[in-house]
Amino acid sequence: MEKKNFVRLGMLAIMLTLGLAVMGCKTTSSIGGTVDDHGLFSSADAASSGGDVIASYGVILGLVDSGYESYVASVKAAEAAGKTVTSVTTQYLGFYTKVVAYAQ
Repeated sequence: MEKKNFVRLGMLAIMLTLGLAVMGCKTTSSIGGTVDDHGLFSSADAASSGGDVIASYGVILGLVDSGYESYVASVKAAEAAGKTVTSVTTQYLGFYTKVVAYAQ
């Protein structure tokens, strides 16, 4: 009887961990001056349809970012060229965030 309860508890722990992992991911898009939140399985890529990737950067643990300077320069250059810039931000369990900018 104890072994069955241990197995059930283990399965419950695995399901809870997987559920929290999926819930910990979030996608945000920006288009037309608005910022829109989406779920993990979403159509956030619609904000980038027809656009070309111009830059991206990542943030690790909310402490360190990599590539932000070139991201800013690319976005400013695209705006100066009269292009519309949209972005899609994806957070992975709070450990890593990736921001991708698109120009149309």
